[in-house]
Amino acid sequence: MTFPSIHDSTHLYFVTASLIGWKHLLSKPAYRQIILDSLVWLRKEKRMFLYAFVIMPSHLHLILKPIDREIGDLLQTFGSYTAHAILKELRKEKKTELLKFFHENRRDSRHKHSLWQDIQAKNIFTQKVLMQKIEYIHQNPLVAGLGGARDDYLYSSACFYDKDVMPIIEIDDIRDFLGI
Repeated sequence: MTFPSIHDSTHLYFVTASLIGWKHLLSKPAYRQIILDSLVWLRKEKRMFLYAFVIMPSHLHLILKPIDREIGDLLQTFGSYTAHAILKELRKEKKTELLKFFHENRRDSRHKHSLWQDIQAKNIFTQKVLMQKIEYIHQNPLVAGLGGARDDYLYSSACFYDKDVMPIIEIDDIRDFLGI
């Protein structure tokens, strides 16, 4: 049995967002940049702390902590903005087959298109689970065959934790949160 996430302002969350049909849109720079820009904005506007991330061709994983808002509200903001921006880019590029796919596979008839499957947020209750999730995030590109060394994958926070080099977007240091 799976239990829903429970909002707790002291918790970290392991977030997974997957594109409907596991479409590989995020391998394209314009779409991937929308995701990066959204994460930068949410962090800059102090809506969340971002501790770890990876952007894969069809999905992404995050470790985050909302600031002064519920996890559902934060994910709604992220999902809505990124979906609208990506759909706008698809229209601009006249990607009619993809637009048709996201229309035919929409999750909610009130919307013309759906881009994301349900975005999942799982509470992280222990430091052991936190470290397992960070390891999982950073290994994801290697498991998918996307690189030689995990800290060389550009769209991940692995370089920060493995080499102390800031990734493509600024993140918060989980060691500060943990007091280590």
